[in-house]
Amino acid sequence: MGATQELARYRALPRAHRRILLGAALRLPLAWLRLRTTGLRRMQAWAERPPAREDFRLDEAAGIGRLVNIAARHAPWRATCLTRSLLLVRMLRERGAAAQLRIGVRLVGGALDAHAWVELDGVPVNDAPDVAEQFAPFGEMPSAEQFRAP
Repeated sequence: MGATQELARYRALPRAHRRILLGAALRLPLAWLRLRTTGLRRMQAWAERPPAREDFRLDEAAGIGRLVNIAARHAPWRATCLTRSLLLVRMLRERGAAAQLRIGVRLVGGALDAHAWVELDGVPVNDAPDVAEQFAPFGEMPSAEQFRAP
């Protein structure tokens, strides 16, 4: 798809969606850099901002997840599932959602394959509905607070 068509699709989005998409596109490189320079523990602490409300709608979270995935597809580098998911957790928690990072693994041809996604109320919001069946989740990701030395 050409740049003109992409721009037309962007302009056709509702204003709120354009703002979220642009924000994700601008924050993805920072999230990528932060993950590489500070590591998962600090990045997770950055992403885990306490949610402010319990009534965040699943369809709203899934919509933001789609917009982050669109921004990642158009990034000038390969935005990994971990980078996308950490940024999405942060963006959802900034809006008050109790989003949770999930990491799972599977064996593919004798090699271990890992994947990250985000769930709200146990439902994936940035991946296929059956992602937890394709990858064995580690369960609850421990809070970054649990990694601190006594």
